[in-house]
Amino acid sequence: MNDSKDVLQSPLFQAVAGLAFESIMVTKASSDHTNSVIVYVNPAFSNLTGYSADEVIGKTPGLLQGPKTERGVKERLAEDLKNNRTFHGDTINYRKDGSTFIIEWKIAPVMDGDEVTHYVAVQRAVG
Repeated sequence: MNDSKDVLQSPLFQAVAGLAFESIMVTKASSDHTNSVIVYVNPAFSNLTGYSADEVIGKTPGLLQGPKTERGVKERLAEDLKNNRTFHGDTINYRKDGSTFIIEWKIAPVMDGDEVTHYVAVQRAVG
């Protein structure tokens, strides 16, 4: 697979992600499938969460979670990622200003042969 930085900066990816109405987040996979760090967010992510790309790159998506984020959903997410399955769910997340919103999201593993290199998440507020 091409270097992820090259792919994320390609004109095609930038056009698709930049025009998307929904929030898109790309994380670099980690060996434990739980501490993936954010390597890309699109403008819709910033509109949804109040965080700029500079504020979240290098951090984990857990920064959007808080006390009302459902533990069972997080456990199912971890299990799906561990088993290279696409996750689809909803829960309560938090914006930069601390306000809550219900998020529906899908996360899919990006595979290079048998290895997961990244996860792509598409998110939207549903309540």
